[in-house]
Amino acid sequence: MNYFTWENKRDKWVITGFLALTFALSSVLFCFSPLVAAAIFLAFLVLAILAIKPEIGLYLMILFLPVIDLNFNVGNLVIPFIDLLAIVVLAAYFLRIFFRFLFFSKDELKEIKLPLALPFLIFFLSVSISNILAGDIFTNIWYSLRWIMFFYLAYVVLPVNIIREKKTLRNCLICFLISGLLVAVVGLVSLSQQDWYNEFVRVRPIGISGIYPIGENHNLIAEVLLVAIFFSLALKYWFKEGSAGRAINLLVIFLSLVLLGTFSRAAWLVLFLEAAIYLFYKSRRYGKKIILTLAVALIILSPLVVYMVKLQSQYEIGVSSTENRILMTEIAWQAFKEKPFFGQGAGEFINLVADNVRFRAKYGAPLDSHGLGQKILAENGLFGVLSFAAFVFCIFSLFYKSLKRYKNNLKLLLPLAVGSFGIFLFEFSNTSYYKGKLWLPIALTLAAIYLIRENKAYAGEKN
Repeated sequence: MNYFTWENKRDKWVITGFLALTFALSSVLFCFSPLVAAAIFLAFLVLAILAIKPEIGLYLMILFLPVIDLNFNVGNLVIPFIDLLAIVVLAAYFLRIFFRFLFFSKDELKEIKLPLALPFLIFFLSVSISNILAGDIFTNIWYSLRWIMFFYLAYVVLPVNIIREKKTLRNCLICFLISGLLVAVVGLVSLSQQDWYNEFVRVRPIGISGIYPIGENHNLIAEVLLVAIFFSLALKYWFKEGSAGRAINLLVIFLSLVLLGTFSRAAWLVLFLEAAIYLFYKSRRYGKKIILTLAVALIILSPLVVYMVKLQSQYEIGVSSTENRILMTEIAWQAFKEKPFFGQGAGEFINLVADNVRFRAKYGAPLDSHGLGQKILAENGLFGVLSFAAFVFCIFSLFYKSLKRYKNNLKLLLPLAVGSFGIFLFEFSNTSYYKGKLWLPIALTLAAIYLIRENKAYAGEKN
């Protein structure tokens, strides 16, 4: 594998030279500003470490993936912590490629994978045309680069290129499990902070000194767990039956119960669909056992179902959420009718909501689209919808074909594909459609497929 190693003399010279140059630059700046010199040296040291071991950066990205609402302000620019971390890891990886190209191999660039580049570029081209035809062209172009191009580079291309070994993929899945457990614990802690007599109690995020690192909405917990549940099951590819396998089963049950405790309609529906797909494949081998388990589970969970019905019919929170989404859909449809082919331009949905008197009168401050369909329909029009649908079709078509082709690796690929499909469906009613929460799970599934495809021995394993 093309990794930096201390056993390679050229690697030693490149790394040592880079650190020496950093130290020299910091020493010069120290005469003018010790604080700036220390910050620069630390920044370059972090870049060097992540360039040497990029998988460390990927593990950190996964662990901090739920932290979407811890922001840094640079002038008018707001950068979430997770995106700042992704930028650093991406920069370190580009630095790694540059040094290897400069000192080692001129063919280094040929080894970079660009997953589904053509369908993505077609979608991005459609978005770019929307921006050109929109009123605020520069703002729209910045939005498409900041969110759309960034998610592809940082959360798809980067993970796929870093994951070149089974061990790295396994560690990534462990990080997803740890991240899911931490979010689940946060949700359980929130139950102790709620008024059980006067409000609807559900699993939700908690704040620290007025800051909500993972956001304030219960759906933000649900979308993490929808992935963590099935990515945890993928770990059984390595940790087979026995104490480790039983521990994974218990953790999956725990995460599932916490997810149900969010009382998110979309999360319940998606979890049900995920389980149906997963069990459909598994039932070929464990048919009767699975049916019996499902029957027992439905009986045990029946009180939660009654509670959910009460939420949707008797509490204002359920009715208001439905009305909010209906109004947003109406706004999106009206915007589509005004510009049906290429839409209003990237990032314009929140401005459309701000211009809607009904929404502002009933809900106050404008919100961005609560659904991937609304977003693309209004901002990018018919061509945007079709090109994005083609991009997504290529992704999940590859997943489906891989499940059929690599049946010996079903224990790994099935839960990865199901988890990725589930979070994609969930974003039709939530707001993380251009964020790592959606695309990094998809990237890990793509990476697993590439690993199996490129390593025949790996593809032939039975476990």
